[in-house]
Parts: sequence; C-alpha cells; structure tokens
Amino acid sequence: MSPPTCSYPETVCTGSHDTRLIVLRGNSGSGKTSVARAVRVAYGRGLALVGQDVVRRDLLRERDVHGGVNIGLIDTIARYSLDHGYHVLLEGILTASRYGAMLESLRHDHAGISAFFYLDVSFAETLRRHDSRPQRSEFTPDQMREWYQERDLLPDGSETVIGEGQSSGGVGAAVAAPGAPDSSAGQPVTTSPSRRRPPLSAVITSIAVGQRAQHLAPGGYIRCGRRLTTCLDK
Repeated sequence: MSPPTCSYPETVCTGSHDTRLIVLRGNSGSGKTSVARAVRVAYGRGLALVGQDVVRRDLLRERDVHGGVNIGLIDTIARYSLDHGYHVLLEGILTASRYGAMLESLRHDHAGISAFFYLDVSFAETLRRHDSRPQRSEFTPDQMREWYQERDLLPDGSETVIGEGQSSGGVGAAVAAPGAPDSSAGQPVTTSPSRRRPPLSAVITSIAVGQRAQHLAPGGYIRCGRRLTTCLDK
C-alpha cells in the first residue's frame, strides 16, 4: 500500500471546532519536553501528548532522515487523536526541512485552533541543561553541536518564538490562546474527551515556563486553512 500524501493545499478538515493543536519545537535541551510533560500531567485525560522521539526512536528505531516513516506516523497519530475529540500537543526537534510540509498540512487541515511555538535556546544553554538530564550519557556535546540548528523556524512565519531566560510576562496569554475559545468550564461533562477538563488555557497558563513569547507575525493562529485575526472564536 502506498503511503498517504499530504492534503495541502486542499483542505481536508481534521478534528473539530473544539479541538486544539499545539506544536512545541526546538533544539535538543531547549526544554520542550519538560513543558509538554508538565502540561500533560496538569491537564490529564483528553490531551494526547505526541513525542517525536517516542515515535521515531522508541517505536520505529528509525534514524532522522528525509522522508522517514516516522513523519507520516506522527501525522496519522495527531490526526486520529484530533478526529476522536482529543487536544493534541506535539513536541520534538521536528526539523523544518524534514517535518515542515507535514506540520503545514496538519495545521492547514485542523478544524480547530492551532498554535505553533519555537523554543529558542542558545547552544551553550542546551549544553548546560543537557548536563543535568538523565540521558546525558546517550550522546556527546560534539553530537549536539552537529544537530544544533539556530532558529530553525518554519518558513511561513506563523510560529511564536520563546526565548531563553526571559520573563514569563507574555507566554501565559500566548500559549493559552489555543484553549481560549473553550467555554466548557462549569458546564455538564459530555462524552467528548475535549470536554472532560477545564479549558486548556487554564492549564497551560499555570505552567511556569519562565520565558517570554514574541510573535513573529500577526494572526499566527490557523483554523482549517484560514489565518485568524483573533484567537477567539466568533
């Protein structure tokens, strides 16, 4: 069976008006996995955490190459989760040159609100953080230097950049935006996983990232192929 092709630019809606897609990208040691796990623990059921390393390294044991099998599998897992009412938080290095087309297609097709974030951390800081990680013996500083790509942003300019060591002033509102339209708090619980918890915004806002968000371009949130001028549903 031939592998599926991206639907972009044809719109094939994935998920629903209520689902939220958040993508956290950044170099190794930038903190994306820690932030994603904290959000996952705080939110609980109803939020699918899709980790690039889990799919590529643990599940497939595949090298990170152009056209890798993991790219399509990550896309499939994210879409399946959204189609079944789950919010999705996708995190990983997700190099733009290899994963950009898949991410663009996923954002374009998502019927709910999507928000993409890039954790911009210097190489020196990634080394410092890596030294305190449990997996620090799995690869060397020289390997990390080889992998490191400075500001590997997606070409469409819709990502929000979060810099290292800055105040948390703007990040709460920026990262919370994907959940802002969810008004389910205080309403009866339904069978939809995305309605079993308070708005995603309330959870993400409570995560102490310790960094400040800087928008690269206005209207960076996309719903099903249409660029939004506001984060709130009309």
